[in-house]
Amino acid sequence: MSSTSSPSEPDGPRPSADEAARALRDIDRHREQAHSSAANSRWVSVVFGVVFGALFAAPDFFGAGAAAWSSAAYGILGVGYVVLLNTRKGSTLLGQPVRMRRQEISGRFRSYALLTLLVVLLAGFAIQLLQPHWTLDVPYWRTAVGVVGGGALALFGQSWQRALLSVAVHGGRRTGASALDGTR
Repeated sequence: MSSTSSPSEPDGPRPSADEAARALRDIDRHREQAHSSAANSRWVSVVFGVVFGALFAAPDFFGAGAAAWSSAAYGILGVGYVVLLNTRKGSTLLGQPVRMRRQEISGRFRSYALLTLLVVLLAGFAIQLLQPHWTLDVPYWRTAVGVVGGGALALFGQSWQRALLSVAVHGGRRTGASALDGTR
């Protein structure tokens, strides 16, 4: 009776422990490169920061009527950004040629992100509905908030996005950690 190899056994010699460790390190390195490619280019953060600052400061310079069109501009900007991210050419234009697979993002992070978004939206609606007629006697307060917020987005937007991506990947597990180094 002749022995045949089972379909589960690989054809050829098994790799040594060093070769297997090197292959796993390469996989982790490629995964880390893919995760870093999932963040926008620097210019996107700068442009969004400048636009955020300009739209937030618009009512200080153009009057109360500018608040209506600047709110609509925020909506158009947000929808346009999402549309660009969901097309191949648009995401490449934004400097984000790859997207994280849904399986790589932890369910816990998704839950917290959606809950945070819901709380912020509900708080915004509640403040708008329940507010008395507030008048801040601080001149150009919207300009100051726009400059600080837009500047922070321009300076730190890309690093914030990378930090969120690293937390989103299976609950913050650092990429590059493999079972062979024992760092998991």
